[in-house]
Amino acid sequence: MPAPTQKNILPWLKTRSFGRRMVYEKSLPSSNRSVLELAGTGEAEGLLVVAESQTTGRGRQQRSWFSPPDKNLYFSLLLRPTVQPVRLPELALLMALGLRKGILSLLPHLPIGLKWPNDLWIDGHKISGILCESEKHPSLGLQVVVGIGLNVNCCKDDFPPELQKIASSLQIAAGAPLDRAHLLAAILNHLEEYYQRWQQEKDLLPFLPEWEQADILKGKLITITQPTRTITGTVLGLAPDGRLHMQLEDLSQTLISCGDTAV
Repeated sequence: MPAPTQKNILPWLKTRSFGRRMVYEKSLPSSNRSVLELAGTGEAEGLLVVAESQTTGRGRQQRSWFSPPDKNLYFSLLLRPTVQPVRLPELALLMALGLRKGILSLLPHLPIGLKWPNDLWIDGHKISGILCESEKHPSLGLQVVVGIGLNVNCCKDDFPPELQKIASSLQIAAGAPLDRAHLLAAILNHLEEYYQRWQQEKDLLPFLPEWEQADILKGKLITITQPTRTITGTVLGLAPDGRLHMQLEDLSQTLISCGDTAV
């Protein structure tokens, strides 16, 4: 199947900016790092960096990301949002919604769930991760990089033993390998659509019904580990700013902005 290069994604690409300028590399330390470096030279919003493999790919909380070559999608986008910086935490959730919609546009019957704050899961197994990073350039202003790792054509035996019980791929779920170029274009089309809508809104409220339809945590008792405390409670849903709304064991309620969740 064709590699996810710009030439190969163009037949399906409908975006105005996302992916219209693309850098494709067989191997990179980190696609996020490459975008940040290019952003400092004045690259326009929508710059896309795709790597066939990453030697130091990262997820949230500085975790490493399993990145075998020529099987999955590892890519990063440069954004220059016009919203107030206080809204940036909403982006990770928004991108998860767009990623899910892009996949479902090609594989509409897959039971893809959303796990706060930004992971996609199928049948109890994680298939993707999203890492958002931002910086303020002295002359270019606010710059945000959205990095996405998506397990596409991995078989179960491709995963190391410690991941086989918790990770999956679209190929495993769909029963057949996918055209990564077509898939990447579909994802970019929907990411841009969601991003443009989001900048016209004041928060995530218009997107919450879609999140709730796929939320795999709502109504469940979970534990969240933060740097200074551990919180256990039942998930009630999301607040309009993307924080997790929980009812704690003492019947009080709280909003959680970040952390690791374990159902």
